[in-house]
Amino acid sequence: MLGKTSAEMVLRPAAGAIFALVDGRSVLFSETRQKLYELDQLGAFIWCKLAQGASLEDVHQELGQLGIGERAAREFTWQAMNVWIDRGVLDLDWRMSADCAFSTVLGQRRISVRAANRELSQQLISLFCVTDDSGEEEDIAIETMMLGDRVFFRGNDGSIHRCEAAALAPTIKAHITERLIRSNQWAFALHAASLAKCGMGLLLCGQPGAGKSTLALELVDAGFQYAGDDVALIGADGTICGIPFALTLKQGSWRLLSRLYGDWNDVTHRRSDGAEVRYLPIPDAHNGSLSAKWIIFLNRVASGPVELTPLDQLDSIKRLIEGAFAADGKLSQSGFFALKRIVAGARSFQLIYSESAQARQLLMDLCDDKA
Repeated sequence: MLGKTSAEMVLRPAAGAIFALVDGRSVLFSETRQKLYELDQLGAFIWCKLAQGASLEDVHQELGQLGIGERAAREFTWQAMNVWIDRGVLDLDWRMSADCAFSTVLGQRRISVRAANRELSQQLISLFCVTDDSGEEEDIAIETMMLGDRVFFRGNDGSIHRCEAAALAPTIKAHITERLIRSNQWAFALHAASLAKCGMGLLLCGQPGAGKSTLALELVDAGFQYAGDDVALIGADGTICGIPFALTLKQGSWRLLSRLYGDWNDVTHRRSDGAEVRYLPIPDAHNGSLSAKWIIFLNRVASGPVELTPLDQLDSIKRLIEGAFAADGKLSQSGFFALKRIVAGARSFQLIYSESAQARQLLMDLCDDKA
């Protein structure tokens, strides 16, 4: 067994991983992947020390005795561990406490989250609008653990992932979203925010940067029910199911967030693309299926008046196909007919706007049959 790094976590060879010397050269054989990986002298030293039960700190100190500085020793060790994890020859084995655990429901799937400590738990709970600890069996399980200054997490699909602490919540959000999209329950997904007005669905469609989250924040303040700000799951019958993670707001929306909610939460998270975001849980979020009555394609411009232009069904379908994606990368025939059902039951528009407040008023009028 590899070295123990804390009371909760142990580094161990993955099933089927074997260390050997071949003609004086150090190798790792992966039975699972049917591959042979050669180790350099430093990598072999680190692997063998860990295999003998040394902790990471012990390895760093012994590398120091070989004349390698502390910073370089840590970098060498982490580089080796990252490669071994990616190649499936190194596993992390940990035991989680039930004290920092919670559950929720997203996309009609139960999600359970367990964290190694309260700090990690608080970072993750900010992702969700509500928790639901009914004790039912989970569909998706996430466990998180700190190792040094890095965070590792694993799902019940057996995969192990890592990220920086500041990126934990956005990374977990992306992981759960991908798992939901891969579910056989959904025909495909759309890049769209989803809201409800009097029980009917409103889709705000657009690629990242189109202003979906900011406009969703404006509409929630105007009395719309929030159902998700990033991805909408589409069933074969044409119904829409948002993924109501907490509203995710980038820096350009923080002034509006402060105006509407005050400085209630200034915790900043960093996404993999480098963008800094803050999360706003919406307590009464809609967590079920909706029928779309309005489909809005967003076109945010630098300046100019707000303009709402009706679209015919064919134009709407073409635009939706551009923003649609599926687990296998293809829109199926059943997915196409689901799109057709959505468009047939909804009114579609292109919204050109520069200021979210003006767009808010126009959409309020539209949904109140005043526009």
